[in-house]
Parts: sequence; C-alpha cells; structure tokens
Amino acid sequence: MSLVRQLEEQLAPLGLTLGRLCLLYALQQHGSPALPSELGDDLAVTRANISGLLRGLERDGMVRRALDKADRRRVLVYFTPAGEDILNQAWSIYETTVSSMLQPLTTDEQMTLLRLLHKLNASQSGVNHD
Repeated sequence: MSLVRQLEEQLAPLGLTLGRLCLLYALQQHGSPALPSELGDDLAVTRANISGLLRGLERDGMVRRALDKADRRRVLVYFTPAGEDILNQAWSIYETTVSSMLQPLTTDEQMTLLRLLHKLNASQSGVNHD
C-alpha cells in the first residue's frame, strides 16, 4: 500500500485528508494568523485548492477566517483550539505511519534518505546545503 493511501486511511477518522493535514501544518509553521495566499504559496497549490481546503476545515471547526482589522480587504486564517488538537493527533499518526514505511531501511539508509530529501528541499528553495 502506498504511503499516501495509508496516511489517508489513518487520517480519515479525524476528518482529515493529506491536503488538510498539510494546510494545518503550514498554518502552524507560518504562525497563525496567515493569509490564504501565503498558505497557498507554502503548499504550492492554487487559490481554488486553498479555498476548498479552508472551506472544509472551517466547516469542521478547525480554522476560522476573519477580516484583518488593520486592512479589511484581507482575510486571515486562524487556528481554532479544535484545529490545534486535531493537528496534534494527526501528527502522531503521520509520524507513526511514515516511520513504519521506513522500517525496511537500515539506519544508515534512513539517514541518507533524509540527507537527500533535505538537499532536494534546499535546491527548491535556492539554498545550498552541500
């Protein structure tokens, strides 16, 4: 079973998809509140995708959107306590699932994979970590 499918199955009881989890994580990393466009940039998805994800998360009480008091043309996204709780639960599931998928690798192979993923990530952001 693929990692994505396994994660989706594990997250479903929490009302999450992998996309929703990624958005909640991006919001946490950004520091609530955040603009939807910033979250879309963080996840490299379209405005339509972010809007759909936010609509579902807001409907389920995990985030809320409100006008920016400093600039009423902007909408900010905030975590709700329920969203933070769900993210904590989901992150534990995510770590356990990914860890189980890495079990066939030796510790050295896992470290090599991690180093390569960091290198790929750095190359995407224009940072060189050789």
